[in-house]
Amino acid sequence: MQRRIGAVLVLAALAWGAVAAVEDTDAAPTPPEVCRDCHLPEFEAWQRSDHFQSMRLAEENAVLGDFSDVRVRFHGIESRFFRTGDEYRVETVSASGERGVFPVRYTFGWRPLQQYLLDAGDSRLQAFDVAWDDRPAAQGGQRWFHLQPDEEVVPGHPFFWTGHAMHWGSQCAACHSTHVTKSADASGHLSTAFEAANVTCEACHGNAAVHVRHARAGTTGNVPHAGFVDGPAPRIAWRLAPGERIATPDKAGDSREIDQCGGCHALRTPLVADARGKAFHDAYRIELVDSLHYFPDGQIREEVFVLGSFLQSRMHARGVTCGNCHDPHSGGLVAEGNGVCSQCHRAASYDVPTHHHHAAGTSGSACIDCHMPARTYMGVDPRRDHAFPIPRPSLSAEFGVPNACTGCHEGRSDAWAQEKLSDWGFAEKDHWTRLSERLHRGDPAAADDLHALVAGDTPPMVKAGLLAQATTLPSHKTRALLALGLGDAEPLVRRGAVAGAHGQPPAERWRLLAPRMDDPVASVRFETAIALADIAPALPARAVATTRDLFAEQRQLLASTADLAETQRMLGNLEVRLGQRATARAAFERALTIDPTSVPALIDYADFLQREGQEREAGELLARAIGVAPDSPIANVAYGLHLVRDRRRQEALAPLAKAAATPDASARFLYIHAVAQHSLGHHTAALETLRAGIERWPWDPNLLSTLVIYLDDPQSPETQRHLATLAELEPD
Repeated sequence: MQRRIGAVLVLAALAWGAVAAVEDTDAAPTPPEVCRDCHLPEFEAWQRSDHFQSMRLAEENAVLGDFSDVRVRFHGIESRFFRTGDEYRVETVSASGERGVFPVRYTFGWRPLQQYLLDAGDSRLQAFDVAWDDRPAAQGGQRWFHLQPDEEVVPGHPFFWTGHAMHWGSQCAACHSTHVTKSADASGHLSTAFEAANVTCEACHGNAAVHVRHARAGTTGNVPHAGFVDGPAPRIAWRLAPGERIATPDKAGDSREIDQCGGCHALRTPLVADARGKAFHDAYRIELVDSLHYFPDGQIREEVFVLGSFLQSRMHARGVTCGNCHDPHSGGLVAEGNGVCSQCHRAASYDVPTHHHHAAGTSGSACIDCHMPARTYMGVDPRRDHAFPIPRPSLSAEFGVPNACTGCHEGRSDAWAQEKLSDWGFAEKDHWTRLSERLHRGDPAAADDLHALVAGDTPPMVKAGLLAQATTLPSHKTRALLALGLGDAEPLVRRGAVAGAHGQPPAERWRLLAPRMDDPVASVRFETAIALADIAPALPARAVATTRDLFAEQRQLLASTADLAETQRMLGNLEVRLGQRATARAAFERALTIDPTSVPALIDYADFLQREGQEREAGELLARAIGVAPDSPIANVAYGLHLVRDRRRQEALAPLAKAAATPDASARFLYIHAVAQHSLGHHTAALETLRAGIERWPWDPNLLSTLVIYLDDPQSPETQRHLATLAELEPD
């Protein structure tokens, strides 16, 4: 990455979209100080915001950490924080394992923690993995701490500070700076630049040159949106009618505020290099609700950056947007305490002990205590759940999900919390978590219940996540359900249905998804390309011809994040399915050049090499994957299968058993383990593995049919029971 570190780079800006009424769309950016002349309150609010502090030059007034020649040791590595004149420096271990001194170029973030961007050489900015805890000392702060305390983070680890995961240009820049542009030279060397180091006015409002010129001339009323490409979304007025407990909006919601904020406040993949002025689902592909990023009931598990949880909420469905609760310039709340919620929820009904059953002013009396439980990320940073969940202790008992009651009352049981809620008269309604669990287990009867949910008023994010799970159900059970989802007005729902169509055989998948190749929303077309690429070799020639534009667009959309190893992996898989082996190989190799520790890229490239007849090379990659992630179930399965192909079948049992025993195992992993056991003569063990799998996945056809074959007793009650289930799954 080549850039002039230590100074703000000013580049020519691209305007938001193509709007003929606004001239000078290639005008230079406008510094925030120009905006201050007319918008002083907004400017001063912005200077108090996290946006202002998102990334700043490492100068006296910006650095919070203690650089007074302090030494700390984490994971056996000593780091020294000190100053040389006005320059802040860190002495630590580099990627090679040798010690070096690295200049601090920028601060990254503010409170409660601050990271530092170090010049790792060749003008490459990396986020250091030791951060400053700026909380008061009484709260445990005013100290240096490691962001990954529970892992041995040393050179070669994915989260070591010199690695791809900590690379500023690829991982962080787009949301911490204004109008970031990236380019790569012929060698793949990434160059990253920005209009402003932090998040300025133009990050949200777009290029201000035309507006400034008309403002100075007093003619802003003569041009659309006062000279900006787009104006703010019309504010919804929330009205509390007499006798009503919850306010009613005076108009339908508008997505523009979500489009503006969501791009950075979401766990998503960009689909375009410049998202300004584009609708969110045209510019990004948000991660759906799944078991990796969320708890089974949709509560936040990993760091998902707000929007994914907010899109699950009924408040979003009613038209509530970010600005109803947060001042857009300071980022702070628009009112104190429960006053934020009582804008729409009548205080006399909700902000009273008869509702929350806690003494006023105590913990538990605040709305956010029960309906926005916090989860701590990056060691010291609590983030609140924006799905606004209702505490459901019964779900905690069933599925191990958190609930606010026992989260606050430590030592109390879920049964105690459930009893308390019952005593207070709260009747717990059914929740989609149970349907999700049935889908996970492959229950064919879940298809009808999911159909009813998709046809109802459940938030689109929830519908999408559940539809994506439809691959676990018998294909004939889900066709009408998928057709309903594919025709939904919400792009998220259509996208979820496209993902759910992966379980359909090629002919039926093509029939369902062909109309979605022309979907008006880019993220839906992106998902469609993934689903159709899987069956491209099975499509008739006429169908293949119609997919060319779709796959060409897929390559274009992937190009916007070509600096990411995950993007190169996806590109490699696309090219494999389209028969472009040389291009696929280059993409996989590029992925591992970008990030040699990428376990998904290691596994997928190994699979490619194995199909190309390069079994030894595939095994080397899989051994690397195990070295990076020894507990990864898919890495262990892939390595075990390699050992089987390499005629080392006895050795294969250990990684296959490890994969089958992990909490994240799938039915397929247990099936593979059982087959391996049986092939080595461990007949009884294979039966027990299959029975354990069927206990978890009672309708999995591979587990059922294999157990029937291994039992080899057509008249036994166990065989008859499983045959009846198989007949239910596949009547034909």
